[in-house]
Amino acid sequence: MKFNRNIAERYCGVAPIPLALERALEGEIYKTLPFIRPILDLGCGEGLFAKIVFAEKIDTGIDPNPKELKRAGDFGAYNELICCWGDSIPRPDQYYATIYSNSVMEHIPDIQPVFNEVYRLLKSGGSFYMTVPSDRFDEYTIGYQLLSLVGLSKLAQRYKTLFNRFWKHYHAYALTEWATLAKKNGFLVEETFLYDGKALCLMNDLLAPFSVASFLLKKTINRWSLFPGIRYLALLPLAVMLKPWLKKNIRLHEGGLVFMRLSKR
Repeated sequence: MKFNRNIAERYCGVAPIPLALERALEGEIYKTLPFIRPILDLGCGEGLFAKIVFAEKIDTGIDPNPKELKRAGDFGAYNELICCWGDSIPRPDQYYATIYSNSVMEHIPDIQPVFNEVYRLLKSGGSFYMTVPSDRFDEYTIGYQLLSLVGLSKLAQRYKTLFNRFWKHYHAYALTEWATLAKKNGFLVEETFLYDGKALCLMNDLLAPFSVASFLLKKTINRWSLFPGIRYLALLPLAVMLKPWLKKNIRLHEGGLVFMRLSKR
């Protein structure tokens, strides 16, 4: 599988900075991994991640949102797109050699059936890559940090609840808990690590309110930016400046996000 270069720069041109920096981190992680065809993108959304990170088309992208799939079709990053839920994918057993789920599993209330479906679809010896929030992601926020700093611990806990409700995060566990969950579903845990450190999480949280216009555009016309070319040129220096720092936010002792490389027995 071939990958694009300058992922951070490309992402900053078409998405809000907090989202772009997070996805750029994941793009750098994926570039170090083998992607054997056929490949399934579980919860592909609008397909922007696949378009920016991969220099070749992904075999299959699935998502339950037809509006997002239409946008993914416009990007042309997949050989096929299927509108379905993650627990019922119309493909035979052991169909895919590689499956990846990028910041998706935390948004699914009941992930057990999805784990079962991934296991069914994955070839023997195949790889399942997934990124999810850690138990620190909601703590690495400006609101939680300020409330905790002034001793309002109960209010800080309530803020975490509101934060996860707003972003529809149903699952955010410690790395060891995620690994245990994967093992219970029959997977071998080949590799796990944390990424997206506290400082980067806080910076992204601080910048989130400045991305309101982009979020409104996404809701109304399903695009993050009206003028991506201009945005790319304007933010190019920032993206280049932040790239060395981004690379230092992978494989951490503590981080807001979890990466897991799982395989089928």
